[in-house]
Amino acid sequence: MILPDTLRLNEYGFYEIKHKPTPGELRDYYARRYYQENLTTYQAAYPPAELEHIEGKLRLRHWVLQELRKGKNPAVDATDATAAATESDAAAAAGTASGRRFLDIGCGEGWALDYFQRQGWEVLGLDFSSFSLEKFHPALREYLRTGDLYEELRKLVAAGQQFEVLWLDNVLEHVLEPADLLRLCRALVKPAGVLVVDVPNDFSALQQHLLDSGQIDRPFWVVLPDHLSYFNPTGLRNLAEATGWHVTKTLGDQPIDLNLLNPNANYVVNREAGKGAHHARLEQDNLLLRTTPLPAVAAYYEALAGVGLGRSIVAFLQPI
Repeated sequence: MILPDTLRLNEYGFYEIKHKPTPGELRDYYARRYYQENLTTYQAAYPPAELEHIEGKLRLRHWVLQELRKGKNPAVDATDATAAATESDAAAAAGTASGRRFLDIGCGEGWALDYFQRQGWEVLGLDFSSFSLEKFHPALREYLRTGDLYEELRKLVAAGQQFEVLWLDNVLEHVLEPADLLRLCRALVKPAGVLVVDVPNDFSALQQHLLDSGQIDRPFWVVLPDHLSYFNPTGLRNLAEATGWHVTKTLGDQPIDLNLLNPNANYVVNREAGKGAHHARLEQDNLLLRTTPLPAVAAYYEALAGVGLGRSIVAFLQPI
């Protein structure tokens, strides 16, 4: 793989930027510019197919979380059951629907916060800016804390806060020190809790083949300054284990990069082809999630992850 001279292979086995911005520069980029100046791929508005896709992915991941919690070991079950009963009493006294707690780190537009709140969870979101959440889910503003993610997480740790589910959806690739972030998450998860990490699947065997065969002319997935780290399944697993986590399950997603094998659908060579490839991916996902039982859909995406396909890696981590 011919690498941009801005990247290096680190000790965990994934690539990262050599010269990172300062925390202040990164904070300014996300707090003042990222959403406001349309520097992100997020949209100003979403058509029905996109909204169905967002909801379907959340529904699938929620099902996986429920299955993982069913598989808890008996010792943890007993401890967690006692804690759950206590939390349930406290939640009832406070007038909340449930003692289950959900933390979305880098919650962006607030889709996951909205979903889990609708399922009866107590939710909290962290982000550099409230701009995007206020646009799409203004009613959730009271559940958002803005500021530096690391600082806000340290405050939660210092306060003894813990959560059943922590959520890092397209966040880990953006932060200066992914290992530090996973360690902070480790301090915030309950014994039988789960951390869900969604990162791009970068420097894959398919991408290498596309470069070697000349079907693309550049590593299009290298996006600076947005992405500071470029994960692969092995590198993500090594990072997780080094920071106190076990990767319990990994899902892929629709392998949109397969379109690059077709000259008529190669959106790197012809940007105009990208919209069609994206719409086809939405239709495929939505059809599966609309017509197929969730266990079968999860098995399909897990198989894709197993052979290294999918533009994303969705890893479910549990504390060691």
